[in-house]
Amino acid sequence: MFAPITRSMTFTLGLCSAALCPDLLAETDADQAPGHTLELDATDVVAQSLGNTTENTESYTTGAMSTATRLNLSIKETPQSVSVVTRQQMDDFKLGSLSEAMGQTTGIVVQHNDSDRVSYSSRGYTISNFQVDGMLNTFSYMKSDSDTIIYDRIEVVRGATGLTTGAGDPSATINMVRKRPTAQWQVQTGVSGGSYDDYYSYLDVGGPLAFDGRLRGRGVLAYRDAESFRDKYQQQREVGYGILEADLTDDTLLAVGYDYQNKHVQGSSYGTLPYWNSDGGKANLGRSTNMATSWSSWPIKDKTAFATLEQQLGAGWHFKAAYTHRESDTDGKLYYGGGGFPNEDRSGMTAYLGHMLGTQKMKAYDFNVAGPYSLFGREHEMMLGYGEAERSEESPYLIEGALPPDYLSIPDWKYMGNIAKYPDTVTSLAGSKDSTRQKAGYLATRLSLTDELHAVLGSRYGSWKASSKTNSYDDNLQLESVDATRQQHNDIWTPYAGLLYDLTPEYTLYVSYTDIFKPQSNRDSNRKYLEPVVGSNYELGLKGSLLEERLNLATALFWSKQDNVAELDDSVPPDPVTGEEFFKSGGKGNKVQGFEAEVSGEVMAGWNMTAGYTYTHSVNGEKQRTMTNQPLNMLRLSTAYRLPGDWQALTVGGAVNWQSDVFGNSRRPVGRNAAGEIITENAKIRQKAYTVVKLMSRYEFDRHLSASLNVDNLFDEKYYDNVGFYNGVFWGDPRTVTLSLDWKL
Repeated sequence: MFAPITRSMTFTLGLCSAALCPDLLAETDADQAPGHTLELDATDVVAQSLGNTTENTESYTTGAMSTATRLNLSIKETPQSVSVVTRQQMDDFKLGSLSEAMGQTTGIVVQHNDSDRVSYSSRGYTISNFQVDGMLNTFSYMKSDSDTIIYDRIEVVRGATGLTTGAGDPSATINMVRKRPTAQWQVQTGVSGGSYDDYYSYLDVGGPLAFDGRLRGRGVLAYRDAESFRDKYQQQREVGYGILEADLTDDTLLAVGYDYQNKHVQGSSYGTLPYWNSDGGKANLGRSTNMATSWSSWPIKDKTAFATLEQQLGAGWHFKAAYTHRESDTDGKLYYGGGGFPNEDRSGMTAYLGHMLGTQKMKAYDFNVAGPYSLFGREHEMMLGYGEAERSEESPYLIEGALPPDYLSIPDWKYMGNIAKYPDTVTSLAGSKDSTRQKAGYLATRLSLTDELHAVLGSRYGSWKASSKTNSYDDNLQLESVDATRQQHNDIWTPYAGLLYDLTPEYTLYVSYTDIFKPQSNRDSNRKYLEPVVGSNYELGLKGSLLEERLNLATALFWSKQDNVAELDDSVPPDPVTGEEFFKSGGKGNKVQGFEAEVSGEVMAGWNMTAGYTYTHSVNGEKQRTMTNQPLNMLRLSTAYRLPGDWQALTVGGAVNWQSDVFGNSRRPVGRNAAGEIITENAKIRQKAYTVVKLMSRYEFDRHLSASLNVDNLFDEKYYDNVGFYNGVFWGDPRTVTLSLDWKL
């Protein structure tokens, strides 16, 4: 299995070394030296090294990040696979949502379960860990299509990230980093219009407010009103973000802020489209098909308040305290024809319905100190901290009304305008409540063992607990029963270790190991929850950093495995009353092996690129391939080039997303029994390998005004974004064209 991976890695490293060696880059820069004054200014920018902020750098990479270890390290100094979607890349390709940004990120698989639920996966596992400004997000579902206009960059760490996130799978962590106030006044505004009546506008203002610039602020407003290629589906989104930043003293920085996103939707689906018809043939339903009523809706209103305090302590040490409080509300009714198999007369489908109602709250705080220290005559770095994060969710008790006769049977899925909203009553009584809480102390250090050899070591020690409660009431709304569960795990230790060796000033070889744990909901015969699953991640890779860290190269071999997975305990019969089955620990979970290669940054003056290839092979304990609905091979490429000389007002670029074939399992009709009920058998739904191409262009009329043209899915490739989920398929987006006008001060 690893022979092709080894050859690929050798070829990639050789290609990168030959094509991007310092001597060749020096020749390229020399060739570009003659030109106009504006070109010389651009060359001066290239000579500057990057910092944490990516805005106004015109770069596709960053100079430092802390998502992997909380230490402020460059990509080359981080002994793990990382990618960054910068503000420039988001602006170039109009990546207006998190889903669109992740769709152009190395190693990330983006799949839609329906119109409003998106899942992200990496290295054979679903991504469940999200951060905002490095603060853990513990929501049970993520506002996965959130607007990116408020973010400076999005950092992605692939593999296990237990040191910084706690519980989860060895998949990845996505960290969205907000924009901050600028030292000078900055104003940006823009409007765009695209296919299927997709209209967008924004205003972004920031700069010094008072006290000779010691008080700064920034505000962002945005609004989207869009229809869709899917029948009946529409959405409107309101976005607001504000932040104040104050230098309380020369050594003390306080920031407080608030962000708000309110998504309204109509025609929400609740599952996929059927792939098979009632006769067992392919249903061949078009991309515009939507078996939802026009009133079906799953809105989300999201509000977050946050604050940070940073204090310089002297001798290079600093203290940081951060707090965030987030609240997400939803209240919508869904009606979607997701069950059954369609007949020729468009009957045969049954409805899924649900009243999505409730509030989720999250609060998290974190304290840490960091700085340099001396040991054995050498300088090292350390980070020491403590944090807690808690999520809670509450829903009121609903009284379901009587449904009209045959309400769940859909006579004609194409014409559903006569289907009214189903009745129910929202009471003031508590229906269900659950909460999850993590708390831990953590330590990370970067040791300079020699001038060339460095070690990054870390440890996290803490606890995790969860509880849930569901109330039942009688006809008189008197409490009848309470179903409550609780589990807690203490003394959870998560290690992190990486070793890096600088082969040259530009190239570093590294090896790393890290853990992550995931609590289980299965119980043993004593009705005690099993100990968490432990996921381990190993990496061996090579990283390069050229052009003052404006160009990063990375290749890695990775392995991961899970232990302590639940196994059915055959020695114990199921509970005779509840039917609950009992489990035991000790099983082996998925094993994942793979290879990654990525180039990101400025290849030459005016030419930005991010290109990544990923090979991921996942098998279970019986060595059977898992996650077959995700590709073995995947390529992500985005590039933009600012033309030289008299054409320097024009920037052109493109993106290519390619993936190998996938398949998902389903149930296919093969006949009917004596009662006329459909009989099914196992069948695979396949999506062959496909390529989606994007184009972008931007023309700057002057330093204030520019116009952009973006074409997504240039060749109108027809493909399934997801196969097998809910026994069906989800169509990818068709070709769209967007024209934008942007103005800045």
